[in-house]
Amino acid sequence: MMLDTNILLDALVYSNMLALLSLSLTLTIMTLKVANFAHGDLAIIGVYGAYTFLILAHVATYLTLPIAFLFGGLYALLNYVLVYSPMRRRGANFVMLMIASMAIDIATRSMLQMYADVLKLNFKVYSRAFIFNDVVFNIAGTRVRGLVLISTLSVVSLLAILYVLLMKTKFGVAMRAAIENPALAEVLGINVEKVYATSWFLAGGFAGVAGFFLPFRIPTSPDLGFIILLPIFAASILGGINSLSGAVIGGYIVGVSEILGTYLLSQPPINLSTAYRPAIPFAILILTLLLLPQGIASLWSRGE
Repeated sequence: MMLDTNILLDALVYSNMLALLSLSLTLTIMTLKVANFAHGDLAIIGVYGAYTFLILAHVATYLTLPIAFLFGGLYALLNYVLVYSPMRRRGANFVMLMIASMAIDIATRSMLQMYADVLKLNFKVYSRAFIFNDVVFNIAGTRVRGLVLISTLSVVSLLAILYVLLMKTKFGVAMRAAIENPALAEVLGINVEKVYATSWFLAGGFAGVAGFFLPFRIPTSPDLGFIILLPIFAASILGGINSLSGAVIGGYIVGVSEILGTYLLSQPPINLSTAYRPAIPFAILILTLLLLPQGIASLWSRGE
């Protein structure tokens, strides 16, 4: 069976988004050693920030991409400074932190619902199930959707920046040390709180960028962050929750599997409803926990 080019490109775009979301989730897990169930909401905060700027400034849609990074990053930083950091200093265990993340998820989605009402009443725009209009670039005679090009360039650029930050700067060395052994890092004079806060800002920014691309694909609403949480966790766990590179690879594996798997299973002779799409990342999550609980990162770390 020949796959339609549009299906392959959609798989690429979705995988780009999932790679950023999985990477950013893994970054928060590495700092607090706890799953953040409000992580999907960071993506929606980012896209609503970009959407608001788009309404106010009337600029080209893709010019609001940095706004999505900024809003996602600042909201994640606010969560860390006001909730997670005080709880960590008081000795909260991972169960308490996890429950706190669930509370933040509920509160964030409620605030987004209220904000959506504000947008609708004051600016007379669609504030729920809104979409972004895309542009088409002509590259060497080939028409390419902006979503495909910009999402791919965004992932490559952000990964390159993160690599340089972590591997080529003194702050990156401090960040890796603080994540690996915070107690020893503090003894050596590293400001662990500053490192963790920066990590959360970057994680939120990456999630905001991923969220920015959602309205180009599907109608976007305040509750969408909770809906996309399952594939994000599946990708992060598949990659290995302590491996940033594994998270990126896991994002692409889950993303491609979800899009192509849904398409192929919906074709004859199977004709399975696309409503079963969430079963694909769920199956990947279960199989990973059963067969490779340390994730695919353990495959290349065994020889170290």
